[in-house]
Amino acid sequence: MLPFNGSYHLLNMSTSIARLSALLMLLCGTVACDNSSSPEPETPRSDGPSTSCSNEEELATDERLRRGELRGDVTGDGEADSVFIAVNERAELGCRALLFVIAGDRTSAASLDSEDTDLGLGLPALEGIKQIDGDGGGDVIVNLVSGASTLFTGVFVYDDGGLEQIQIEGSPPPVENLFAHGGGVTLLSAADCGEDGAVLVSTALAEGRRYRVNRHTYEFEDGVLVLNLSKNETQRLSLRAIPRSFPEFAGPPFSSCPDA
Repeated sequence: MLPFNGSYHLLNMSTSIARLSALLMLLCGTVACDNSSSPEPETPRSDGPSTSCSNEEELATDERLRRGELRGDVTGDGEADSVFIAVNERAELGCRALLFVIAGDRTSAASLDSEDTDLGLGLPALEGIKQIDGDGGGDVIVNLVSGASTLFTGVFVYDDGGLEQIQIEGSPPPVENLFAHGGGVTLLSAADCGEDGAVLVSTALAEGRRYRVNRHTYEFEDGVLVLNLSKNETQRLSLRAIPRSFPEFAGPPFSSCPDA
């Protein structure tokens, strides 16, 4: 029998333990076996299209299809976003014209195309970016339909990663959810911001040598513009006096609203 060598066995045992510890550390490095709680997985950002249009990516990336471009903080993060309209007249109805907002690596889109859209008249066209609904970033103002001498404008807000058109309760087709502005000698139309986040929609109808001016005040309720009948106003004025008493007639639509 060989004599017991305690130092030798202790040395071999220490070496084995050291090798086992090294192996466990290697396994923990590859499998992440620690006792700390694992971080919550991040919700993946959707890179899918914002609309059902198969040509959305083409319209978003082909700069030759763009009609105007503006920059302003639409998403409400304090950074200027790129806002533009892209048009392909040969695409299917509903997908010929899209509004885009590009914020960093995120692209949002909304269709501007309907049976009433006449792309040959240069519409739809960007009018501006203003803070209208009082929430988040600026809202995109787009001229969508043209009458004899009147333009009809839609307003689009950025909400939860997408673009939505502001709804106007009780507005009739074919100008549903649109704001009229401009006009001719017999009828003028205007839209602007009022006090406390209200939206003013006004008309001036010629009656003899004067105009009957009607101002309607709309207020936001759950994101929808609702008419406040108690604030309706009517006056009879000369054409020259209209802009002084009703400033909404003095400039483009929503020109008095805060900038984005």
